[in-house]
Amino acid sequence: MAGQTFLTANSYLGLGLEGSYSGTTWTGARGTVAPTIKFIPITSPQVTPTQVFLRDEAFRGSPVSTYGHVAGVRHDEYDAKGYLFPDTFPILMRGILGGTDTVTGSGTYTHTLKLLNDPATSPNGSQPPSLSIQDFDGANAFQMLATQMADMTLTFGAEAAAEWTAKFIGNPYTSISAPSASFSTNTFVPGWNITTSIGGSSINYVVDGEIKVDRKTAPIFTQGTQAPRTNFAGPVEVTGRLLMVVDSTSDLFSVGSSAYGLSDSPQSLVIALTEPTSTNTSTFTMSQVQFHDPKRNRGKSYVEIEVQFTAEADATDATTGYSPLKFSQTNSVPTLY
Repeated sequence: MAGQTFLTANSYLGLGLEGSYSGTTWTGARGTVAPTIKFIPITSPQVTPTQVFLRDEAFRGSPVSTYGHVAGVRHDEYDAKGYLFPDTFPILMRGILGGTDTVTGSGTYTHTLKLLNDPATSPNGSQPPSLSIQDFDGANAFQMLATQMADMTLTFGAEAAAEWTAKFIGNPYTSISAPSASFSTNTFVPGWNITTSIGGSSINYVVDGEIKVDRKTAPIFTQGTQAPRTNFAGPVEVTGRLLMVVDSTSDLFSVGSSAYGLSDSPQSLVIALTEPTSTNTSTFTMSQVQFHDPKRNRGKSYVEIEVQFTAEADATDATTGYSPLKFSQTNSVPTLY
């Protein structure tokens, strides 16, 4: 009799912010309080166990190279994509930036998230909160604890949906019973309903673009355990690009000695993505951005320009110290992320 075949379409992701670190654990997680798992619609999920095997290559008088293997250290990785849903996307931004959520308003709430900068707090100074991942692939469910986001890229375009892509670094997964998933009725943000302002002036000729938040997270291994001592998130770097139609002979980025892409002239950049029905908006504020590497493209029947940008650290977007980015989200969720 043939074996059973399982539907990829039955997959789902549960994601939760773990509690604050105090040197103890709950079921192997970095946090001390079990997280509230929220289920996030995803595309292209992938669980990758990264078990290192140490090769026995000691000479034994035979013309061979490998006599055996010994299991070394292990961490696991999780990759996924998803559309930008206003009610769940802030979980990802809290996971990559780390700062405490500040919520204001009534009925429609505004959540503001900034970079965590708290070096005095022991023992996890300036580290974002870790996350618990519960992944069901249609056949089996896996739980990955003490996870840190490594990077996240948001892409948007006038002819596509706004979409995020993220990588997570975590402890070795365990098999669990499939959790009972529930999803909200929120709809995602289409790429056409986006506004971009540079230097305080709105521009309406952006074709597509992306924002990447990178923490370069990596596991740290020490003696006594096969799993990581910690999955360590490094300093934040925020970069991105914009592709635009050239609609003027006075192009901001490549024409003239003071062009933004050719001179040392940091500008503010605010990108706001709005879900049309609810008008809930995700806003990325970078108060000090250096544009660079402008390329004027003539591959189409009309001229375009693509420019890269790097967000510089500034005090305006920070709670304390400096940060390259501030994020805010309006939605109907009254509780903190």
